[in-house]
Formats: sequence, structure tokens, C-alpha cells
Amino acid sequence: MTVSNTQKRSFKNSLHLKVSLLLLIAIISFGWILNEWMTKPQAITVPLNSIESSKNNQLDRTFTTAVRHMQQGEYEQAVNLWHQILLNNAAIPEVKVNMGFSLFELGRYETAREFFIGAMQQNAFQANAYYGLAITSEKMGELEEAMGAMKSYIHLAQNKEDQPFIRKARSAVWEWESQLQSKRSKESSAVKEIVQ
Repeated sequence: MTVSNTQKRSFKNSLHLKVSLLLLIAIISFGWILNEWMTKPQAITVPLNSIESSKNNQLDRTFTTAVRHMQQGEYEQAVNLWHQILLNNAAIPEVKVNMGFSLFELGRYETAREFFIGAMQQNAFQANAYYGLAITSEKMGELEEAMGAMKSYIHLAQNKEDQPFIRKARSAVWEWESQLQSKRSKESSAVKEIVQ
């Protein structure tokens, strides 16, 4: 069986067409891969600057010292350190919470309340800020605000170390609800007496 020139050319053209298509697919694939690689953001590791590292170490030391002052009942010293940290690191909600607790212990409830609210505005899931707001609101005679904040705390607090505080929080909510109900009953009785 002999192959004609026409069949040879057809076979040759078909082979050229297949090779050309494969080459075109390879070029497109390579271009796509190259484009993906070139446009993907590359992670660049930059060693920490020694000044930045020094600032972080100083922040950690100051934070630890302030916590120690709180644990020892030295709230005025703690407030001074929290203030020092906040001057350069106002975006740390934990500092505002600790400032709030320190001020609470000093009986400066209005200012403490502002710090707890500020921490919640920075991080709505900062459970301790709700606890602090609740106990501060109670001291200020704002039982409804205290109940709302404490219920939020109970909802957010999920850690094992929070369990004793959650029990206290539930007890406080129950007590505050009783006080509010008693107050409402007295007010209702007073209104009835006035009406009669």
C-alpha cells in the first residue's frame, strides 16, 4: 500500500496543526502561571527593628508592672502606669479595661465607666469591659445598665478561668432583678395611693 503525496501533506499539516495547538496551549498556560506568580503578593520577612523590639519589651514590662500594682492593691501606681501606656498605645482595649478596674477600686466610678465603654468601642467582644461596666453602673445606682452589661458579660465569657466570675455575674443579675422588681412594686403602690 502506497501513501500518496496528498495524504502525506494532509498528515504533515495535521501534525503541524497538533504541534502548533500544543505549543499555543503551553504558551498560554505558561503565561497564566507567570501572571499568577507575578501578581500574587509576596510575603517578605523583615527582621524586627531593634528600636521597635525595645519598645515592645518596654510595653510588656510596664504592663506587667501595672498588673502587679493592681494585684497588690496599689491602684494609684497602676493608674499612672496605665496612663503612661495609653499615651503611646491607645488602641489596646485591655489597657483601658485595666485602667477602668484600677479607677473603680479608687472609687472614681464615672471615669472608670468611660474607660470600660472605650474598651468596648474598640473591641465589642472584650468580656471584662462588660463586667467592669456592670459593677461600676451598680455603684452609680444604674441597675438597668448594670444588668444589661452583666448579661452581655455572661454571654461573652467562655473561658474556664471566667467560670467563678460567671457565677457571680448570674447572682448579681438575679439580685439586681429582685431590687428592680421591688422598686417597681413600691412605685406602683405609691402611684395607686396618689390616684385614690
